[in-house]
Amino acid sequence: MKEKLISLKSDIENDNNYLRRFIAYGIDWYIGGVVASLPIIILYMMHNDNVTYIVQQLSIFTYPLNMIAGSLSFLVSVLYYVVVPALVWQGQTLGKKITHMKIINNNYQDVSMKQVVIRQGVMILLVQGSIFTASHMLHEVLEIITGYNISTVYGYIGLVITTFSILLVFLLPSKRALHDIVANTRVIHTQSNHYTFNVKKRNKHMRKNVPLSKGVVTNKS
Repeated sequence: MKEKLISLKSDIENDNNYLRRFIAYGIDWYIGGVVASLPIIILYMMHNDNVTYIVQQLSIFTYPLNMIAGSLSFLVSVLYYVVVPALVWQGQTLGKKITHMKIINNNYQDVSMKQVVIRQGVMILLVQGSIFTASHMLHEVLEIITGYNISTVYGYIGLVITTFSILLVFLLPSKRALHDIVANTRVIHTQSNHYTFNVKKRNKHMRKNVPLSKGVVTNKS
């Protein structure tokens, strides 16, 4: 534990702007909310006439439509938050692409699909998802299945974890949130000199360590 804290404090600094990251987060929060709402809106309008306002709660449906709506809402959100940065724009959601930011491996290599799934899917949507529409829909589905008030409890827990995660961004020189630490990632500004320098430094290091054969590595320096 002590070694981990030391490594976090001595990690490579990050010059990514707080405001830029907040804007990207806001864009993704808004778009993610719209995407998550689409199945609810479509299903409700299919079964009701003269609709002027739709409450974003599964209680507006009867069983099993409430289960279907909630499940679809979470699944389409996974497409935006996980599939897009994993397979469409590597390391980028629309919010990050607009603000020229990117999720990368903490060693400045490209982020892997496994890291995106852990960061975006497990940590953000499942663990820290108290303020995301998609997570709220999932909580409501679990509430329907179990009969327990999961949404409120999960909401408070998620809020505490999210607050701690935000504090880490301000306290650590690397500006890594909890989901970055768990997934071994970081968020960078793609047009910064800092990012360019560290990528060149990484590439230079990799060229110096070229494998001659399986299990044999030579250092050219």
